Amino acid sequence: MNLLIAKGARGPYVDIGCNHPFRLSNTYLLYLNGWRGLCVDPLPRFRKLYQRWRPEDQFESAAINDTPGAVTLYEFGWDALSTLSPEVAASYIKEGIELVGEVKVEAYPLNLLLERNNISAPICLLSIDIEGRELSALQSIDLSKWAPLYVCLEVTTADGTKDIGATQYLLNRGYTQALSVGRNILFERQHYGRAMD
Repeated sequence: MNLLIAKGARGPYVDIGCNHPFRLSNTYLLYLNGWRGLCVDPLPRFRKLYQRWRPEDQFESAAINDTPGAVTLYEFGWDALSTLSPEVAASYIKEGIELVGEVKVEAYPLNLLLERNNISAPICLLSIDIEGRELSALQSIDLSKWAPLYVCLEVTTADGTKDIGATQYLLNRGYTQALSVGRNILFERQHYGRAMD
């Protein structure tokens, strides 16, 4: 995130699949540098941690999906691997990762949560790390309206599966790869007018 800080951007950020407020966080360094935004995770136990460590952020306990409604969350012992994808869950189980349980959680399109939390456009950073459901999350946000300048996308899940669909979705809408870090790619918006449909 040093690239964003160096460019003088100040937020807001939207962190989907935010998990813990500072461990393995894509936005904690930005928070420490004065940015503020919306953090979203389907595991409600993180709410108190965000209230303690990031009290000026907004936190939503929800899943993101292109259609609203109840969905199944596959919760793993290492909670950062929890996923809505039955295929990814099955792969993790096959790899020997402990499945703690399956719970029903409410899912919302990202557009709805952005409006409900009065997030201002343009978003400086949209971070999406939701174990194989990144494309669905991207399809639930109006990129023309919210115009994220940067999108940090997990493109490879822990089992090594690459999400080519989500990458191509952004490339087709005026984004280019700015930086690759581990399983994540940072995309930069090249068209600063309306995003391509």
